Amino acid sequence: MKLNWGHYVAIALGCFMIFILSLLYFAGDTGGMVTEDYYEKEIHFQDEINAEKRANALAEKPEVIVQANGFLFQFPATTAADFKGDIFLMRNDDETKDVKMPIKLSDKKNFLVPSVKLIDGEYELTLSWKENNQTYLIKKSIRWISQ
Repeated sequence: MKLNWGHYVAIALGCFMIFILSLLYFAGDTGGMVTEDYYEKEIHFQDEINAEKRANALAEKPEVIVQANGFLFQFPATTAADFKGDIFLMRNDDETKDVKMPIKLSDKKNFLVPSVKLIDGEYELTLSWKENNQTYLIKKSIRWISQ
């Protein structure tokens, strides 16, 4: 059997289709959402913007201190008694390694996230709290390296 130019075009198209399908197969699932309640969070996005503005306007902001035993969150001494808050440390590579904790301040107005809950790498910190009927929000990247 002798091959003509039509056969070569069909072979080239077949090889191209196999190449594209193998790319799709090996690319894996890239369509995952960051959070399951994405649409609910979108509705409250303006509230988050306002809370970040209030936190940035504070004269004394909470500090994140990296220690050998974990992340120490130091709040100002003027923190109100009706304080309630949450800390969320999100890992971009694996959601099972995220850390979410309610904040329970000590007498010295600090809170420790122990090192046993942390693994080496980059975390996206979301620190949210409410005091004096106002909500505050701080978002930033922090890195943990075990000592």
